[in-house]
Amino acid sequence: MADSYFQLLSRCSDDQLKRICELRRLPLPNGCDDSDNGRHRLLKTMVFHLESNKQLINAIANLPSNALRALKALSEKTEKNLSPDEGLIQELFDLGLALPGANGSNNWVVPERVGDALEDFDDGALCFQAEDEVALRPVAQFGFSLALTSVLLRCVNGIRVLKGGLPAKKELAQLLNQNAFLTNEKDATLIFALLHRMGLLWSREGYVDSLIPAVIAHPPRWVAERAFAKLLEDDLRQWKMPPAEDRRFLLLHLLERRSQILEIKPFLDFLQTLQPLDEQRIKASFLPFLIRMGLVATDAGAEHFTLTDHGLALAQEYLARDPLGTTGHWAPMDHIAPLITQPTLELLTCALQNPHRLLRLAQLADVETIDAMVSFRFAANTLVKALDSGVSLEEARAYLKGSEETELPQPLYSLLQDIGERMGEVEVERGVRLVRTRAASLANELRVRPELASLALEPISDTVMQVKGDANAYVLLKQAGFIPKPVSFLPVSIDNNENLYLWAMACLALVDEKGMNSYLEPVRQMIHNALQRIQADDPALFHEIKRRVPMLHPEGDPKQALEETQRILEYASEQNLTAEIIYMPLAAHRAQPRRVTPRSIEGEHLNAYCHLHQEEMSFRLARILGVRLLSEKGQTIS
Repeated sequence: MADSYFQLLSRCSDDQLKRICELRRLPLPNGCDDSDNGRHRLLKTMVFHLESNKQLINAIANLPSNALRALKALSEKTEKNLSPDEGLIQELFDLGLALPGANGSNNWVVPERVGDALEDFDDGALCFQAEDEVALRPVAQFGFSLALTSVLLRCVNGIRVLKGGLPAKKELAQLLNQNAFLTNEKDATLIFALLHRMGLLWSREGYVDSLIPAVIAHPPRWVAERAFAKLLEDDLRQWKMPPAEDRRFLLLHLLERRSQILEIKPFLDFLQTLQPLDEQRIKASFLPFLIRMGLVATDAGAEHFTLTDHGLALAQEYLARDPLGTTGHWAPMDHIAPLITQPTLELLTCALQNPHRLLRLAQLADVETIDAMVSFRFAANTLVKALDSGVSLEEARAYLKGSEETELPQPLYSLLQDIGERMGEVEVERGVRLVRTRAASLANELRVRPELASLALEPISDTVMQVKGDANAYVLLKQAGFIPKPVSFLPVSIDNNENLYLWAMACLALVDEKGMNSYLEPVRQMIHNALQRIQADDPALFHEIKRRVPMLHPEGDPKQALEETQRILEYASEQNLTAEIIYMPLAAHRAQPRRVTPRSIEGEHLNAYCHLHQEEMSFRLARILGVRLLSEKGQTIS
């Protein structure tokens, strides 16, 4: 009767047992060095783990072909004293796969459980590993992750797409232009589709841009990990990929043989014996894509292949469900690389860094080339465009510096300083068609400039003018070289249902005016909880909701200077015009919008007709937080 695993292990020394535990990554029980009872516990623990089917199969699958054949031969001739290569025997012994027999160390025995596991390996499983040293071609480190980032960078400023959701032919050139990580159209459209299905690209009327808040809501590694899962899960017949189950099966077996360089044809033939595969599509589409993305490395003749470090980390995360074991691999994608600034304001930075930082830079500058280094073209107009989209000057400085210790290069510092001084010297109130300047002299200049004549600017005060013409003040001022202060305004709702938008605004106004807010607190709490779940499950939807929310909850304008407020109200009184004021009543907890027809200003109070209460009232000027002039005649009392 064959000796049990426990009996075979008991013939080993303590050092040999610990060596087996170290190589097979087995836990050592507490107190195993204390006494004979401790050694007994160690042997029982080792037997339990060494006989685990998954652990045993993985250990055998990771053996080189020559060691695997030696183990197979040793298993089939257990009663004969064999003298295989000492190096192989020592390797098998260190792994606990071959142990000394009863007649001494020259009689090597394969445990019965190991022999049973070897029966799962047919002869084909013993010959697909490369025998000799194979020279693998170099691959781009983090190629798959960098390809994903390159598409996100190209889409920051938006590209047009076809009805099917993929980029139009002309737009593909934008994704591929000077992009070292994407070399053909199929790769570009596949990476684009994976990002789109993850909700990281936002579609609007045939136009797609990167959903930056959704990307930065997760750690940098999350995009690559979820895209890899999509690559193995989704239907990709449009790219002539094999079925999803074939893709997962191939990567799973490559993961089990992570330390081996395999011959492609024998290995695929072996997998065919385990599960029917679409071998033609694997060879024609899937493997070439993995190679181009740096997930698999091959030799010059494309006869051998193995998982790269990047492919191994992604497969281990998705297939082995081991995110903690791959943490060290992702360290390069967490750091912030230095920024090199050329005299021409061309910015260079390493591509292998935190992609969140690269996306932020793409908001401020035009992306030119994407290779080992990413180059951005920075200019005054790119910064102004970023400011218009909601990026503040303070945020722009932080993105460019990268860290508190870094100093901005002089050309960038001067440009930011200049724009900071010029921004806001002219301010446009779009809703009420007002133009406000910092100085009276600038207001006089705007009124006489010929390119602004179509605005028909009419003074209300020394620094405030009303736009009487039909032209777009914001556009014309920018064309004239001014940098108006970015303003937030209420656009038509995203779903183009203006009636719904106006209805929602009316309801909110009613809730505020009638003091019904307290009755909505339970609903508010339900919405808050729902938004927290949406943010965790679907960042893209959460971002869209955030875009809608500011339209339904407009923030009041910053507190206007009391002098300007008074002059606007005086002008409304003289011209019998209606104005909207943001007023903070004495007993209220929040400011309220009121439509009034100003009559006169006496001291610190405004006398006006209140359209809400339909009577003449007095409003304290210090409690008026903002005023908007409305282009409609005021209420006349007979």
